[in-house]
Amino acid sequence: MHVLITGGTGFIGTAVARRLLDEGHEVTVTGRSGKSPIPEGERFRAMACDTTVEGPWQEAVASSDAVINLAGRSIFTRWNKEKKEQIVNSRLLTTENVVKALPSDGKTSLFSASAVGYYGNRGDTLLAEDASGGDGFLADVSRRWEAEALTAAKKGGRVVIMRFGGVLGLGGGALDAMLTPYKLGLGGPLAGGDQWFPWIHMDDLVGALLFLMGQESAEGPVNFCAPYVVRNRDFSKALAGVLGRPAPFSVPLFALRMAMGELGDEIIASQRVVPEKLSSWGFSFAFPSLEGALKDLLA
Repeated sequence: MHVLITGGTGFIGTAVARRLLDEGHEVTVTGRSGKSPIPEGERFRAMACDTTVEGPWQEAVASSDAVINLAGRSIFTRWNKEKKEQIVNSRLLTTENVVKALPSDGKTSLFSASAVGYYGNRGDTLLAEDASGGDGFLADVSRRWEAEALTAAKKGGRVVIMRFGGVLGLGGGALDAMLTPYKLGLGGPLAGGDQWFPWIHMDDLVGALLFLMGQESAEGPVNFCAPYVVRNRDFSKALAGVLGRPAPFSVPLFALRMAMGELGDEIIASQRVVPEKLSSWGFSFAFPSLEGALKDLLA
């Protein structure tokens, strides 16, 4: 099978590409620089391109059996009008261009990224895939991003929307951003720690994606998160425990807002997300519990 991954030179894309190559597939990835930690080979190619602009890269879309759409500027920066436009356009324009290039015979499946930010700040409400979208900038971006991807269904192909929780892995993602303060004994819960934090081990993210690629009936939004969601304070306690460090500090909301601006409010949003579809379809999580996941990555 030939698979194209937009944004495939990044943290998640590289992990997905490695697994696909291990299983014998042919993989093409796109990235702004075209530089990938995976060496070029008979079954692997990296393309330097701006996917927000139509171009020759779309030929790879048309010739692929599956497209995994991961392209999008990082949200982890201090937002202003320009940064917000980059976050939105990198996702919507790329997805629009992917959909344009999909063949009309319906043979190419689209697996398009989104995030649990779709649900907004929802307190203790259990959020399966049929829950409504929430409010806020990230919820609005996710809603528009998903809607653009779902237009691909008009071409007859299968569309799966991957709503990612916080991805735990080394070299990027949510965990990588937290490690330094926790290793220094300066970690602790955010804004009291009552909020729910949906997470997923990178191995389970990749495993769930390949599982869905093999399930022809699977389509629509799918929550990519572990079955045992935890509160932020429990995540903090587990991470500090695995590292063998204290976590005595609680970061107040005003400090988050001072450091991160509007992003600070989004980071402490409570999303009690459950992977109802993955569980009902029979996917087996290798790391369903947080402590096991952290020990695998850090012990």
